[in-house]
Amino acid sequence: MAARKKGKHRSLVQILALIITVVIVIVALYLFQTWWNNRPDPEPQDIRLTATVGEQSMELSPYMVCEVGATCEGGEVPTIGVGEEDALVLDLPEPVYDHHWSLLTIYDDPAYNDEKVYEGHQQRSVSVPGSVEPAEEGSPRPRLMVVEVNSALIGQDDQGEPTPFSTVWSVGNAEVPRS
Repeated sequence: MAARKKGKHRSLVQILALIITVVIVIVALYLFQTWWNNRPDPEPQDIRLTATVGEQSMELSPYMVCEVGATCEGGEVPTIGVGEEDALVLDLPEPVYDHHWSLLTIYDDPAYNDEKVYEGHQQRSVSVPGSVEPAEEGSPRPRLMVVEVNSALIGQDDQGEPTPFSTVWSVGNAEVPRS
């Protein structure tokens, strides 16, 4: 009878140890998930897009980051070679594509300039043609000159308070001279 009691006691200890282990794992997962969901996004000036043409790729830092309503100067526009038959692919990180953002494409013929607005999670990357079909047959193909991505992001102001920032990434076409 003592052996039976000892066996029951051992089973009870094993079940209790299993329950404690499961509770610890559940609490750890809950704490990790809470931290993951509440971690702050990077500051707007630290967010990078990736521009790719064929095998050539480059990271784009913001051209301009301003508190909404403030006036500020833009930086230097980086360039990448986009041939007439090539496409420029822009890959956006989650802090940009998870809410509204816009894409402005500027061609050497202003009639072909375009702006598209995307909803959150609608598009993680976009492909922009290096040239488009002309309206009139025999006319030269309008060439891509500049692409801009615009987004309102939350960052911290000088006092450390959360505030909206207008953030613009820009890339020019190295194969089309700017006038």
